[in-house]
Amino acid sequence: MTIVTDKSILLVEDEAILALYEKGQLEQGGYRVTHVTNGENAIDLILKGENPFDLILMDIDLGKGMDGTQTATQILNHKEIPIVFLSSHTEREIVRKTESITSYGYVVKNSGFTVLDASIKMAFKLFQANELTKSKKEHLETVLHSIGDGVIATDKEGNVTRINPVAEKLTGWKHEEGIGLEINRVFNIINVKTRQKVENPVEVVLKTNSIVALANHTVLIAKDGKEYQIADSGSPIKDLNGETNGVVLVFRDITEEYNVQSRIAKQANMLNNVLDAVIGTDFNQRINYWNKAAEKIFFWKEEEVLGKNLLEVLNTEYQRFSNSEVIEKVNLEGSFIGEAIQYAKNGEIRNIEVNVVLLNDESDLPTGYIFVARDISERLIALKQIKESEAKLTQIIESAMDAIISIDSSKKIILFNGAAEKMFGYDAREIIGQPLDKLIPENFRKQHDSHIDQFQKTGVSRRAMGALGEISGLRSNGEEFPIEASISQIMVNGESLFTVILRDVSVRNLSESKIQKLLIEKENILKEIHHRVKNNMSSIFTLLNLQANAQQDNAVQTVLFEAAGRIKSMIVLYDKLYHSETDNSVSIQDYFPTICQEIVSIFPKDVSIQLDIIDERVEVNAKILSSLGIILNELITNSMKHAFIEHTNASITLKITKRGQVVFLEYSDNGKGIPESVSFQNTPGFGLQLIGMLTDQIGGNISIDRVTYPKFILELPI
Repeated sequence: MTIVTDKSILLVEDEAILALYEKGQLEQGGYRVTHVTNGENAIDLILKGENPFDLILMDIDLGKGMDGTQTATQILNHKEIPIVFLSSHTEREIVRKTESITSYGYVVKNSGFTVLDASIKMAFKLFQANELTKSKKEHLETVLHSIGDGVIATDKEGNVTRINPVAEKLTGWKHEEGIGLEINRVFNIINVKTRQKVENPVEVVLKTNSIVALANHTVLIAKDGKEYQIADSGSPIKDLNGETNGVVLVFRDITEEYNVQSRIAKQANMLNNVLDAVIGTDFNQRINYWNKAAEKIFFWKEEEVLGKNLLEVLNTEYQRFSNSEVIEKVNLEGSFIGEAIQYAKNGEIRNIEVNVVLLNDESDLPTGYIFVARDISERLIALKQIKESEAKLTQIIESAMDAIISIDSSKKIILFNGAAEKMFGYDAREIIGQPLDKLIPENFRKQHDSHIDQFQKTGVSRRAMGALGEISGLRSNGEEFPIEASISQIMVNGESLFTVILRDVSVRNLSESKIQKLLIEKENILKEIHHRVKNNMSSIFTLLNLQANAQQDNAVQTVLFEAAGRIKSMIVLYDKLYHSETDNSVSIQDYFPTICQEIVSIFPKDVSIQLDIIDERVEVNAKILSSLGIILNELITNSMKHAFIEHTNASITLKITKRGQVVFLEYSDNGKGIPESVSFQNTPGFGLQLIGMLTDQIGGNISIDRVTYPKFILELPI
């Protein structure tokens, strides 16, 4: 359940009235809401970080300046935060554009608070799930890099998929160099006595599907030729179904241990400082040395065990051999290294790594044994956690419906999920290690490589690949198909790794021709609707005029004329838009002369109109013109109601000029003037209040100038 009482939402909405309504609904729903009117202010609030937000509710159309998608892109470049888009648009291309930026939700305006609230809560849940997945992945990487032993992981073909820092040091192979190579190239081991190649533990694990230990006298030859005596084991990596899909090889450098094994009896007194348990016995396995670490690990004091048979004190269960077989191997080969389970004095189980060495006297005759035991219980737990985390991560990736492909800095594929297999027709085993170009049509490869290189230089963590235009994929059968893609990059050991999420849009593209036909039908329907709406508005205007002319009460008549004027301003704009060559704008030269004449003609009083409008054509958005039409109607109505009482030769003057990117509208009449008590800050009337609100909504500024003669001046940036 998502708790909303402590959730803070940033609402980005340029419509003042809608913003007030949406903010009220959200606050009633238990959210804390901060409102801004444009993208620039939203970015500024996010970057300052003074008031942290849990989610952004973003209108797509934000008037001038940045739109919602541009604002969201800039915010996500600096901060991970769920963004839910809020719009009146339902066009597929607009929805698709938002999905390429973020996928936390798209809500159509006026869908109701229930839908909006559910979308917000779902966005919180998705964001929490994404953060959890990222945290688990980072934890897995941290564990792998913090293990003190060398770790190399391979796929089920024996090709290297991971090398941790300790393994890099011992093998001489950097992670980025070894990825995709066959294990024997990176992990080159021989027998120290025969100098013959030793069967690689990875190969043994893949054959036997079980944990195996390295043979005694195993030497690792590093890339630079340096040799290390090593010990440890290889274990199968199994998925949740128990299927082996790789091997993890854990090893450590025991060169020094190996060199001192022949002298360990003489140096026994120095071994109390080591962390490993060191136990000395005679040739009959009677204990004659027991160091402090052995006491700590097995809980037996030295005085309790001296002179006793080792097998009576410690119940040892080796993984692949019996106790007698281990002693036999030591007698023949001189030493044995392997893993075992032992029981401490209190019955606790210890997973240990055992190194048994045969001791010889100066005549090279056997005199006893040295048992070196290391408690590896915690290491095995860590390895188990790694395997479980990797299995969970793999399950998440494999369950994704979109294709997920990761590549290294050389653009070779290192991850290929099940959806990618279905999309491209390749099995992951055959495509891992191959160049990404294999999945891209030849005519796109150079452009695609350039895009990735440029993306790497930006340092941005994620982005859509729409900059490439239409992106195409190449199936195994040679078929090209359209795809949508987003790409992210992370740095691992100084190397950039890229992950691409792909979606096959073939079916969608096939539908586009049908959509185009539907759009044509829609356009014809809209024309018919426009005709009917215009007729209906004209009918309303006519009814208001008829009703006004039938009234005896002047006050009622004036109210009806005011309403008719507002309707008339809309009719004029609607007609101009219908005949306009542009989609959603009309020039002021076409609009204002007509609307002035139409509104004045509503009232019975004879008033002349003086127009002074610039010659330069200025196209203005219909949304702004609608507000200007209502503002002009209110000004003319006020003149008709108050300025021309008992006045002859009445006239109204409208002057429109343009300086830079600002249009100035000056309105005045030759009536009795504007009283000093009247202002936009102190007015009881609805008309001036409405003018002030509409002016704020379109981003303008209106004032009353009484210096030369009373007039209203409206400044409008365009």
